[in-house]
Amino acid sequence: MLRTDIVVARLLVMCIFLPDRLQVLASVGACVYFVFRTLGRKEWPPRQNFIAALALGSSFLLYIGAALITPASHRREAFSLCERMLSFLLMPFVFAIMSQYFRQLIAGQLRYFVYGCIIVSAMGIADFFYHHFIVNGGKVPMSHVELRNIFENFTGIHPTYMGVYLGFAICITGIMWEPASKRQAMLKNVTIYTLLLFLLSLFAKSPIIALGIIAIHFLYERRGQLRRFAVPGAVLAGVVGAACAFIPFVRQRAGEMLGLFGENTEDDLIQNSVHMRRLIWNTDVTLLKHYWLTGIGPGRLLEALHLRYFFHSLYSGYWVGYFDPHNQYLSHWLSFGIPGILVLVITLIIHLRRAVAAGNRLYLYLLFIIVITFFTETMLARQQGVLFYSIFTALFFFLYSPSPALPTGRQAPPRRGGKF
Repeated sequence: MLRTDIVVARLLVMCIFLPDRLQVLASVGACVYFVFRTLGRKEWPPRQNFIAALALGSSFLLYIGAALITPASHRREAFSLCERMLSFLLMPFVFAIMSQYFRQLIAGQLRYFVYGCIIVSAMGIADFFYHHFIVNGGKVPMSHVELRNIFENFTGIHPTYMGVYLGFAICITGIMWEPASKRQAMLKNVTIYTLLLFLLSLFAKSPIIALGIIAIHFLYERRGQLRRFAVPGAVLAGVVGAACAFIPFVRQRAGEMLGLFGENTEDDLIQNSVHMRRLIWNTDVTLLKHYWLTGIGPGRLLEALHLRYFFHSLYSGYWVGYFDPHNQYLSHWLSFGIPGILVLVITLIIHLRRAVAAGNRLYLYLLFIIVITFFTETMLARQQGVLFYSIFTALFFFLYSPSPALPTGRQAPPRRGGKF
């Protein structure tokens, strides 16, 4: 069964890239497979694993409780959110039950997540060039808005979520790939530069900021070995510089960021995401002033935001559209009040403590990316976000939980490292 175990493990770490319904089938199928394989080996998880799983999935209990008391007029939306959030509770329990052997087997297949990032990103960028140069004849200047729209339409993945995946893939490659020769070391660096170029092309701001913090932490930990990184660092700086100089939409997105440090009265919400973020922030904070203690409920939140953007459109004289909170912390706070934001923050602290105690840098860097992206995206409002979060945080958390001994003669894959 070992070969089948490996195939299913690869399917689980790559299911994020499938269309929504196939994501559900692949993830649920893989989870059921590993649970039954564990039970078939007569390995029973300790009780504390279930307590930990319940703590990690406690946000889902808030959604269920809120849905049950939501007025009938908003109950459909509330239960729709519960359906979307199901893996938030399901995955911790799956990994709590799963044998340590299978957890480590899955962790050993993370390189396939990297392969998935490269394949999907390359296809999405290629489709953009096809539309820009062949379908549209290259008659209009390249635009980051055009790139992001075409990329999302082709891949079905929002560019910011793809940026989160690419950031995590860079960390996987940098930490897990242990090259045995200069050729492998060069191939490892090329892989990292390729992933970084895709990330810069999409210019998802939060994952890029998170990678900058990760790079500082990584270099600080190796401050006595900085000479080793002189050449790769110089090449990396060259790649970033070339991307900013020759990729038009990188310059456009970087120009937007300068709007944070200057005054600009132009209210172009479509072409400038900085202006859009200001509007979203002001709208969220205004709503929070009224519901900071108890929240408005996840079912009613969307309607309240719709109304506020509608009146903003009337005031502005043109339609500005509609936006969700674009901040996971504010989304929880607005939905559930003080209990909601406390549950979310405590859950993240539990993960951070486990990552630090385990000394697992990959787990820690994954949390850096998630914690920072939560400030600019309602990441758990989409299936792509909640599935990514629940699979990988639960996997790493339970890699370091008590587990029954492995069967005689069976050895688990290494927790850290391993060659690609």
